[in-house]
Amino acid sequence: MRKNRLWLERKPWAGFLFIHKFLFFYETFSKAADDSPNFTRLKGYKRGPVFSSVWGDYTKDRMEFDKAALDAYNSGSEIIDENRARRAGFIVSSLSEIELSELTHKFNIWNSKAPRIMAGEQHVELYEDDFNDADLSISKTLEEMYPDEMVHNSIIIPIDEKYFVFSKNTAKQLTEQHMDTLSSLALQNDLHNPVFVEIDETGGLCVD
Repeated sequence: MRKNRLWLERKPWAGFLFIHKFLFFYETFSKAADDSPNFTRLKGYKRGPVFSSVWGDYTKDRMEFDKAALDAYNSGSEIIDENRARRAGFIVSSLSEIELSELTHKFNIWNSKAPRIMAGEQHVELYEDDFNDADLSISKTLEEMYPDEMVHNSIIIPIDEKYFVFSKNTAKQLTEQHMDTLSSLALQNDLHNPVFVEIDETGGLCVD
């Protein structure tokens, strides 16, 4: 767990829900790569998987948690897979809370305990042994959807519950008019996150 917790303090989205989603995706990518994943003290809740040890550290003393995470990162950043962390960070930064919960619910490691969780049972233990081939397929699909180069060269602009993704070069060209257009697009229910956007030759926004 230590290697992924080192990343937490560096990201502006590191709210309580997103921390657990970030940790979960990091570990699923580690599992898919057969690279010493750590699902210790993972428990299932209605909104998705939660690492109970992080829950306690985060809620008891947030300032101390932030300091410890930053100190740990500064002293051991070499043990982090940066690309894996960026991908996990990109995913949690580009989906809404509901979408993130729906995505984690697709994993058998959570879904295998869904009847107990949704019935209201508390602190349901989730086990690495329940991470099956379907979970591996989801992890591999996410890696293909969010390749390293795209993640590294993209900027996410959140507006309400929509998350617009631009290349870094394209983002430099955004005008106030473009931002007004994005605000209007954010009201459209048929747009699904993340929303990939480019600027065409005429200066108009092209939504993928």
